[in-house]
Amino acid sequence: MNDTHRPLAGILFCVFALLCFAIQDSLIKSLSDRYAVLQVLILRSIAVLLILVPLGQYLRRGRILHATRPLPLLARGVLAFFAFTTYYLALSQIPLADAAAVYMTAPLFVTALSVPLLGERVGWHRWLAVTVGFSAVIVMLNPGSALFRVESALPLFSALCYAMIPILNRKIGLSEHALTMAIYTTGTFLLLCMVASTIVHVVPYTPSGGGFAVSLVQGWSMPSGRDLWLTVLSGAVFTVALLSITQAYRIAIVSSITPFEYTYLVWASLLGFLVFGDVPGPRTVLGGLAVVACGCYVLYRERVRRRPVLRD
Repeated sequence: MNDTHRPLAGILFCVFALLCFAIQDSLIKSLSDRYAVLQVLILRSIAVLLILVPLGQYLRRGRILHATRPLPLLARGVLAFFAFTTYYLALSQIPLADAAAVYMTAPLFVTALSVPLLGERVGWHRWLAVTVGFSAVIVMLNPGSALFRVESALPLFSALCYAMIPILNRKIGLSEHALTMAIYTTGTFLLLCMVASTIVHVVPYTPSGGGFAVSLVQGWSMPSGRDLWLTVLSGAVFTVALLSITQAYRIAIVSSITPFEYTYLVWASLLGFLVFGDVPGPRTVLGGLAVVACGCYVLYRERVRRRPVLRD
Protein backbone atom coordinates (compact mmCIF):
# COMPACT_ATOMS: atom_id res chain seq x y z
CA MET A 1 0.00 0.00 0.00
CA ASN A 2 1.30 3.47 -0.88
CA ASP A 3 2.27 5.39 2.29
CA THR A 4 0.74 8.56 0.85
CA HIS A 5 -2.65 6.91 0.46
CA ARG A 6 -5.14 9.13 2.34
CA PRO A 7 -8.61 7.97 1.29
CA LEU A 8 -10.65 10.40 3.42
CA ALA A 9 -8.73 13.44 2.20
CA GLY A 10 -8.90 12.15 -1.37
CA ILE A 11 -12.68 11.65 -1.14
CA LEU A 12 -13.16 15.17 0.25
CA PHE A 13 -11.08 16.65 -2.56
CA CYS A 14 -13.12 14.67 -5.10
CA VAL A 15 -16.51 15.70 -3.70
CA PHE A 16 -15.39 19.34 -3.55
CA ALA A 17 -14.09 19.14 -7.13
CA LEU A 18 -17.39 17.75 -8.40
CA LEU A 19 -19.26 20.55 -6.60
CA CYS A 20 -17.00 23.07 -8.35
CA PHE A 21 -17.59 21.40 -11.72
CA ALA A 22 -21.36 21.59 -11.15
CA ILE A 23 -21.12 25.28 -10.19
CA GLN A 24 -19.07 25.97 -13.30
CA ASP A 25 -21.58 24.13 -15.47
CA SER A 26 -24.40 26.17 -13.93
CA LEU A 27 -22.53 29.38 -14.76
CA ILE A 28 -21.96 28.23 -18.36
CA LYS A 29 -25.63 27.25 -18.72
CA SER A 30 -26.74 30.63 -17.39
CA LEU A 31 -24.41 32.55 -19.70
CA SER A 32 -25.41 30.46 -22.74
CA ASP A 33 -28.94 31.85 -22.38
CA ARG A 34 -27.55 35.24 -23.44
CA TYR A 35 -24.40 34.49 -25.44
CA ALA A 36 -23.13 31.99 -27.99
CA VAL A 37 -21.89 28.80 -26.33
CA LEU A 38 -18.57 28.93 -28.20
CA GLN A 39 -18.06 32.54 -27.12
CA VAL A 40 -18.58 31.60 -23.48
CA LEU A 41 -16.21 28.61 -23.75
CA ILE A 42 -13.51 30.69 -25.44
CA LEU A 43 -13.62 33.38 -22.76
CA ARG A 44 -13.73 30.71 -20.03
CA SER A 45 -10.69 28.93 -21.49
CA ILE A 46 -8.72 32.18 -21.69
CA ALA A 47 -9.46 32.78 -18.01
CA VAL A 48 -8.29 29.24 -17.17
CA LEU A 49 -5.00 29.69 -19.05
CA LEU A 50 -4.38 33.07 -17.39
CA ILE A 51 -4.49 31.21 -14.07
CA LEU A 52 -2.77 27.94 -15.00
CA VAL A 53 0.20 29.27 -16.99
CA PRO A 54 1.60 31.63 -14.29
CA LEU A 55 0.94 28.98 -11.64
CA GLY A 56 2.68 26.33 -13.72
CA GLN A 57 5.61 28.62 -14.48
CA TYR A 58 6.06 29.26 -10.76
CA LEU A 59 5.75 25.64 -9.67
CA ARG A 60 7.77 24.11 -12.52
CA ARG A 61 10.38 26.87 -12.78
CA GLY A 62 9.75 27.75 -16.42
CA ARG A 63 9.39 24.15 -17.67
CA ILE A 64 5.61 24.07 -17.67
CA LEU A 65 5.32 23.72 -21.47
CA HIS A 66 7.96 20.98 -21.66
CA ALA A 67 6.19 17.76 -22.65
CA THR A 68 7.85 14.44 -23.39
CA ARG A 69 4.85 13.24 -25.42
CA PRO A 70 3.07 16.29 -26.86
CA LEU A 71 0.92 14.43 -29.41
CA PRO A 72 -1.13 12.47 -26.83
CA LEU A 73 -1.61 15.73 -24.93
CA LEU A 74 -2.96 17.39 -28.06
CA ALA A 75 -5.23 14.38 -28.57
CA ARG A 76 -6.60 14.95 -25.05
CA GLY A 77 -7.45 18.50 -26.08
CA VAL A 78 -9.32 17.29 -29.17
CA LEU A 79 -11.33 14.81 -27.11
CA ALA A 80 -12.06 17.48 -24.50
CA PHE A 81 -13.29 19.82 -27.23
CA PHE A 82 -15.87 17.32 -28.51
CA ALA A 83 -16.80 16.16 -24.99
CA PHE A 84 -17.37 19.55 -23.40
CA THR A 85 -18.66 21.47 -26.41
CA THR A 86 -21.44 18.97 -27.04
CA TYR A 87 -22.24 18.85 -23.32
CA TYR A 88 -22.59 22.63 -23.05
CA LEU A 89 -24.63 22.79 -26.24
CA ALA A 90 -26.99 20.31 -24.58
CA LEU A 91 -27.02 22.39 -21.39
CA SER A 92 -28.21 25.41 -23.36
CA GLN A 93 -31.41 23.49 -24.17
CA ILE A 94 -32.14 20.94 -21.43
CA PRO A 95 -32.09 20.87 -17.59
CA LEU A 96 -28.75 20.37 -15.87
CA ALA A 97 -29.90 17.24 -14.03
CA ASP A 98 -31.10 15.57 -17.26
CA ALA A 99 -27.76 16.18 -18.96
CA ALA A 100 -25.83 15.01 -15.90
CA ALA A 101 -27.79 11.76 -15.63
CA VAL A 102 -26.93 10.77 -19.21
CA TYR A 103 -23.35 12.00 -18.84
CA MET A 104 -22.82 9.62 -15.92
CA THR A 105 -22.47 6.80 -18.47
CA ALA A 106 -18.81 7.82 -18.95
CA PRO A 107 -17.43 5.12 -16.57
CA LEU A 108 -19.50 2.52 -18.45
CA PHE A 109 -17.94 3.69 -21.71
CA VAL A 110 -14.48 3.42 -20.14
CA THR A 111 -15.15 -0.22 -19.29
CA ALA A 112 -16.52 -1.03 -22.76
CA LEU A 113 -13.71 0.78 -24.61
CA SER A 114 -10.94 -0.72 -22.48
CA VAL A 115 -11.41 -4.03 -24.33
CA PRO A 116 -10.68 -2.90 -27.93
CA LEU A 117 -8.37 0.01 -27.06
CA LEU A 118 -6.36 -1.39 -24.14
CA GLY A 119 -6.81 -5.12 -24.63
CA GLU A 120 -8.22 -5.53 -21.12
CA ARG A 121 -10.45 -8.43 -20.14
CA VAL A 122 -13.96 -7.61 -18.97
CA GLY A 123 -15.98 -10.36 -17.29
CA TRP A 124 -19.68 -11.00 -17.69
CA HIS A 125 -20.50 -9.22 -14.41
CA ARG A 126 -19.22 -5.91 -15.75
CA TRP A 127 -20.66 -6.46 -19.22
CA LEU A 128 -24.06 -7.05 -17.60
CA ALA A 129 -23.73 -3.82 -15.59
CA VAL A 130 -22.74 -1.90 -18.73
CA THR A 131 -25.74 -3.32 -20.62
CA VAL A 132 -28.19 -2.46 -17.84
CA GLY A 133 -26.69 1.03 -17.52
CA PHE A 134 -27.09 1.83 -21.19
CA SER A 135 -30.60 0.35 -21.14
CA ALA A 136 -31.44 2.83 -18.38
CA VAL A 137 -30.18 5.66 -20.58
CA ILE A 138 -32.44 4.52 -23.41
CA VAL A 139 -35.37 4.64 -21.00
CA MET A 140 -34.37 8.18 -19.97
CA LEU A 141 -33.99 9.40 -23.55
CA ASN A 142 -37.24 7.71 -24.65
CA PRO A 143 -36.33 7.65 -28.38
CA GLY A 144 -39.18 7.41 -30.84
CA SER A 145 -41.61 9.31 -28.65
CA ALA A 146 -42.89 12.84 -29.20
CA LEU A 147 -40.95 13.92 -26.08
CA PHE A 148 -37.55 12.87 -27.46
CA ARG A 149 -35.09 15.69 -28.19
CA VAL A 150 -31.75 15.39 -29.96
CA GLU A 151 -30.23 17.65 -27.30
CA SER A 152 -30.96 14.97 -24.70
CA ALA A 153 -28.69 12.52 -26.55
CA LEU A 154 -25.75 14.94 -26.86
CA PRO A 155 -24.46 14.16 -23.32
CA LEU A 156 -24.20 10.51 -24.38
CA PHE A 157 -21.79 11.46 -27.18
CA SER A 158 -20.05 13.77 -24.71
CA ALA A 159 -19.62 10.88 -22.27
CA LEU A 160 -18.18 8.70 -25.04
CA CYS A 161 -15.54 11.32 -25.89
CA TYR A 162 -14.76 11.99 -22.24
CA ALA A 163 -14.37 8.27 -21.55
CA MET A 164 -11.53 8.10 -24.05
CA ILE A 165 -9.52 10.65 -22.04
CA PRO A 166 -8.75 8.36 -19.05
CA ILE A 167 -7.96 5.58 -21.50
CA LEU A 168 -5.47 7.92 -23.17
CA ASN A 169 -4.17 8.88 -19.71
CA ARG A 170 -3.33 5.23 -19.05
CA LYS A 171 -1.16 5.22 -22.15
CA ILE A 172 0.53 8.48 -21.14
CA GLY A 173 1.09 7.23 -17.60
CA LEU A 174 3.11 9.48 -15.29
CA SER A 175 5.39 10.84 -18.01
CA GLU A 176 3.75 14.29 -17.91
CA HIS A 177 3.15 16.77 -15.10
CA ALA A 178 -0.54 17.32 -14.26
CA LEU A 179 -0.29 21.08 -14.86
CA THR A 180 1.41 20.53 -18.22
CA MET A 181 -1.39 18.17 -19.23
CA ALA A 182 -4.02 20.70 -18.13
CA ILE A 183 -2.41 23.57 -20.06
CA TYR A 184 -1.96 21.56 -23.26
CA THR A 185 -5.55 20.30 -23.05
CA THR A 186 -7.00 23.75 -22.34
CA GLY A 187 -4.88 25.38 -25.04
CA THR A 188 -5.96 22.84 -27.66
CA PHE A 189 -9.56 23.19 -26.53
CA LEU A 190 -9.36 26.98 -26.88
CA LEU A 191 -7.82 26.78 -30.36
CA LEU A 192 -10.49 24.36 -31.61
CA CYS A 193 -13.27 26.51 -30.14
CA MET A 194 -11.88 29.51 -32.03
CA VAL A 195 -11.67 27.51 -35.27
CA ALA A 196 -15.21 26.17 -34.83
CA SER A 197 -16.54 29.64 -34.06
CA THR A 198 -14.88 31.02 -37.20
CA ILE A 199 -16.31 28.24 -39.36
CA VAL A 200 -19.90 28.59 -38.13
CA HIS A 201 -19.82 32.33 -38.78
CA VAL A 202 -18.17 32.11 -42.21
CA VAL A 203 -20.22 29.25 -43.63
CA PRO A 204 -23.80 30.46 -44.25
CA TYR A 205 -26.25 28.31 -42.32
CA THR A 206 -29.64 29.16 -40.90
CA PRO A 207 -31.03 26.43 -38.62
CA SER A 208 -34.71 25.67 -38.99
CA GLY A 209 -36.68 25.78 -35.79
CA GLY A 210 -34.91 25.85 -32.44
CA GLY A 211 -32.53 23.45 -30.77
CA PHE A 212 -28.82 23.41 -30.06
CA ALA A 213 -27.93 24.50 -33.63
CA VAL A 214 -29.24 27.95 -32.78
CA SER A 215 -26.85 28.15 -29.84
CA LEU A 216 -24.01 27.00 -32.08
CA VAL A 217 -24.46 29.66 -34.79
CA GLN A 218 -25.57 32.49 -32.51
CA GLY A 219 -23.64 35.68 -33.12
CA TRP A 220 -21.20 37.11 -30.63
CA SER A 221 -22.12 40.10 -28.48
CA MET A 222 -20.21 42.19 -25.98
CA PRO A 223 -20.76 40.76 -22.49
CA SER A 224 -21.98 43.09 -19.80
CA GLY A 225 -19.61 43.80 -16.93
CA ARG A 226 -21.49 41.37 -14.69
CA ASP A 227 -21.47 38.59 -17.28
CA LEU A 228 -17.79 39.13 -17.98
CA TRP A 229 -17.05 38.63 -14.30
CA LEU A 230 -19.26 35.53 -14.28
CA THR A 231 -17.19 34.15 -17.17
CA VAL A 232 -13.97 34.84 -15.28
CA LEU A 233 -15.51 33.23 -12.21
CA SER A 234 -16.39 30.13 -14.22
CA GLY A 235 -12.76 29.88 -15.32
CA ALA A 236 -11.51 30.25 -11.75
CA VAL A 237 -13.99 27.67 -10.43
CA PHE A 238 -13.03 25.26 -13.22
CA THR A 239 -9.34 25.68 -12.36
CA VAL A 240 -10.02 24.96 -8.67
CA ALA A 241 -12.04 21.89 -9.68
CA LEU A 242 -9.29 20.66 -12.00
CA LEU A 243 -6.57 21.04 -9.35
CA SER A 244 -8.78 19.47 -6.67
CA ILE A 245 -9.63 16.37 -8.69
CA THR A 246 -5.95 16.01 -9.61
CA GLN A 247 -5.00 16.21 -5.93
CA ALA A 248 -7.67 13.64 -5.06
CA TYR A 249 -6.16 11.05 -7.39
CA ARG A 250 -2.64 11.92 -6.22
CA ILE A 251 -3.21 11.16 -2.54
CA ALA A 252 -5.61 8.20 -2.79
CA ILE A 253 -5.97 5.10 -4.93
CA VAL A 254 -8.33 5.27 -7.90
CA SER A 255 -10.78 2.64 -6.64
CA SER A 256 -11.49 4.61 -3.48
CA ILE A 257 -12.10 7.89 -5.31
CA THR A 258 -13.94 7.07 -8.53
CA PRO A 259 -17.33 6.08 -6.99
CA PHE A 260 -17.59 9.55 -5.46
CA GLU A 261 -17.48 11.18 -8.90
CA TYR A 262 -21.16 10.28 -9.07
CA THR A 263 -21.80 13.04 -6.52
CA TYR A 264 -21.78 15.32 -9.57
CA LEU A 265 -25.32 14.11 -10.29
CA VAL A 266 -26.39 15.19 -6.79
CA TRP A 267 -24.79 18.63 -7.10
CA ALA A 268 -26.15 19.11 -10.63
CA SER A 269 -29.69 18.21 -9.56
CA LEU A 270 -29.50 20.49 -6.53
CA LEU A 271 -28.11 23.46 -8.46
CA GLY A 272 -30.54 22.83 -11.31
CA PHE A 273 -33.40 23.19 -8.82
CA LEU A 274 -31.99 26.14 -6.85
CA VAL A 275 -30.70 28.18 -9.81
CA PHE A 276 -33.03 27.26 -12.67
CA GLY A 277 -36.07 25.83 -10.88
CA ASP A 278 -35.73 22.50 -12.71
CA VAL A 279 -37.33 19.47 -11.08
CA PRO A 280 -36.04 16.14 -12.47
CA GLY A 281 -38.77 13.92 -13.90
CA PRO A 282 -39.29 10.30 -12.81
CA ARG A 283 -37.47 8.96 -15.89
CA THR A 284 -34.40 11.06 -15.06
CA VAL A 285 -34.43 10.09 -11.36
CA LEU A 286 -34.92 6.35 -11.89
CA GLY A 287 -32.64 6.19 -14.92
CA GLY A 288 -29.93 8.22 -13.19
CA LEU A 289 -30.04 6.00 -10.12
CA ALA A 290 -29.77 2.91 -12.34
CA VAL A 291 -26.77 4.34 -14.20
CA VAL A 292 -25.04 5.24 -10.91
CA ALA A 293 -25.74 1.78 -9.46
CA CYS A 294 -24.35 0.06 -12.56
CA GLY A 295 -21.29 2.31 -12.58
CA CYS A 296 -20.57 1.61 -8.92
CA TYR A 297 -20.97 -2.12 -9.52
CA VAL A 298 -18.51 -1.94 -12.41
CA LEU A 299 -16.01 -0.19 -10.12
CA TYR A 300 -16.63 -2.79 -7.39
CA ARG A 301 -15.99 -5.67 -9.80
CA GLU A 302 -12.86 -3.90 -11.01
CA ARG A 303 -11.64 -3.74 -7.43
CA VAL A 304 -12.45 -7.41 -6.85
CA ARG A 305 -10.65 -8.42 -10.05
CA ARG A 306 -7.49 -6.58 -9.01
CA ARG A 307 -7.54 -7.90 -5.42
CA PRO A 308 -4.56 -10.21 -4.83
CA VAL A 309 -5.44 -13.86 -4.35
CA LEU A 310 -4.29 -15.25 -1.00
CA ARG A 311 -2.71 -18.68 -1.16
CA ASP A 312 -1.99 -21.08 1.67
